[in-house]
Amino acid sequence: MSFLSQSILLPPHLEYLAVDRYFKIIDLSLGVSRFVDFCTKVEIGQDIREHFPELIGCEPVLRKVLAEEKQNFQLTKIHRFLKQKQSSYINLYISSYQEKNKDEKCLLIFVEDFTESISIEQKLRQINNENDLLLKALKSSENYITKVVTSMADALIVTDLEGKIKTINQKTEDLFGYSELELIEQSIEKLINDPTFLPAQKYLVEQGKGEFQNREIPCQTKAEGNKTIAFSCSVIKIDKDKSYNFIYIGRDVTKSTQLEKRQQVLFYVTKTISESDNFARAIPKILRDICEHLNWDVGELWTSAEIGKSKQEPNLGENLKLEQNIQQKSVLRCTEIWSKKSLLRSEFRTITKRVSYELGEGLAGRVWQKGEAEWIGKISEQDPSLRKRIAFKEGLQGAFGFPIKSESQILGVMIFFSREIQNSDENLVKLMTTIGNQIGEFINRKKAEEALIREQEKTESLLLNILPKSIAQQLKQQTSTIANSFDSVTVLFADLVGFTELSSQLSPIEVVEMLNTIFSDFDRLSEKHRLEKIKTIGDAYMVVGGLPHPSPNSAEAIAEMALDMQLTIANFNVDRHKDLKIRIGINTGPVVAGVIGTKKFIYDLWGDTVNTASRMESHGIPNKIQVTETTYQRLKDRYQFKKRGPIYIKGKGTMPTYILLGRKE
Repeated sequence: MSFLSQSILLPPHLEYLAVDRYFKIIDLSLGVSRFVDFCTKVEIGQDIREHFPELIGCEPVLRKVLAEEKQNFQLTKIHRFLKQKQSSYINLYISSYQEKNKDEKCLLIFVEDFTESISIEQKLRQINNENDLLLKALKSSENYITKVVTSMADALIVTDLEGKIKTINQKTEDLFGYSELELIEQSIEKLINDPTFLPAQKYLVEQGKGEFQNREIPCQTKAEGNKTIAFSCSVIKIDKDKSYNFIYIGRDVTKSTQLEKRQQVLFYVTKTISESDNFARAIPKILRDICEHLNWDVGELWTSAEIGKSKQEPNLGENLKLEQNIQQKSVLRCTEIWSKKSLLRSEFRTITKRVSYELGEGLAGRVWQKGEAEWIGKISEQDPSLRKRIAFKEGLQGAFGFPIKSESQILGVMIFFSREIQNSDENLVKLMTTIGNQIGEFINRKKAEEALIREQEKTESLLLNILPKSIAQQLKQQTSTIANSFDSVTVLFADLVGFTELSSQLSPIEVVEMLNTIFSDFDRLSEKHRLEKIKTIGDAYMVVGGLPHPSPNSAEAIAEMALDMQLTIANFNVDRHKDLKIRIGINTGPVVAGVIGTKKFIYDLWGDTVNTASRMESHGIPNKIQVTETTYQRLKDRYQFKKRGPIYIKGKGTMPTYILLGRKE
């Protein structure tokens, strides 16, 4: 399958990937997908960071390994949450590798399954800390249980069927911050932050169930806010009064749960960025994912905008300004906001959409000015800022902001609010800073892509102004000469009579401006009648119907164009007080059309039909439309003509010609 599989025999607990200098997967072993979160399939061409988000932020080290400035790199004991909610642990070992006869090096990543070793450690710990003590407690007297409880390393809580706490140990006091006196005879709901927990437990006992192992439950401590506790529960029937006791053994898994959720945030942000066409579509999903997985109630994006400098409102603090425009000034405004349903119609959302901050003002302004994250553990009720006072009234307590950066450029600021008091978290700051840099790179990359697309569109537009669309497509796909024969097209030549004499009385700028006005009107007429403009030569204009796509009505369209051109010149004379005249010649017949040469392309026509149409114009009458016999035969049933009679045409001899007068009623 691969260059590695031919030279390396892997043991069953190892898999490998190979990535290029852009971190794109160029090779992998068949079983590597089993180590990826969320059951996604790993394929060649994908970004390795989508499946191993732990590598985000490690790019500088990886580049040193690739350049052999660093011998190798490893990440150990990485937790994975795989299908069927099974935990797995892996180690990553990374080094540089160069295949024979290949110029470029790649990064070789070995993935080691470390789950079995971790599982053994966990089982031993669980046996020592839970099962052994629990079994002894169940077999012993109440006095012996009390001695065991006080010596346990994990929290232990004993309640009755109604959830009233009967016994706790010292670890429970340490974990939740309450003394024994504060908890005894109180409901366990004082600790467990889930109103459905106790009724569900009572129902399970009534059904003959109720025991569970390692269920992660959100809990409320006295001072430190929420924690996640993994409880194991056993139910004991007390014969003497025919009631039940619940024995809960709990471990604090807040950090491991936080780590798992933060890994999920990295995954979802990376996934959203990779799947989004632009930043505007990506940012609502990013705000939602961060809030939902990290338990923030409000997420905001602030960007720079030009609005009027506002009048200072009294007692607002931080120079908060409302929309009373006086003069233009660069300020920060909230351009996207996400909140939980309970805050959708809140006053806080309303004021957030109206306010703006200058550089250095408010949390958003300070983060923008410093270019660094800022943490507010608890919003004060006495804060002078209107927005913070409203936030406090709405129950929002903690706040956090970080910049969206690309290199040294700050592109925006993301702000988050929580109903809980938030202690400063250095690891979360690093995670959000990484996400901010990742979003910044995405924005700049999309800007570069959009700029490239705009340039391509300009080039395409310029090419389509020179060539018909189908010919332009042919020209882009081939370099050989493009030429096609057409059996029946109608060619029109027009010339401005007396323009040479008139231009001698005007400045060059005025001459060009006048021609541009007239020929721009002619261009609009050619688009209106679906004709193909070929070129202008001085004050002459050439247009054709029936190519590059054949049309049975090309003669009629050219006739309508000619009549409209006469009207255009008449209107121009009235508006500009001029006396220009137009002479038009038309002929119908076969031509060869195409593009020749390698520079300054032009789509042109060749053949006797073109030459005769040109003669119709040059031998015509000012302010008249002269056509050949062939064109006359095509149009005589729908248009009025006057026979001019035979005229001598150089190179053609005597030819019958007709003057197009107008449409038949």
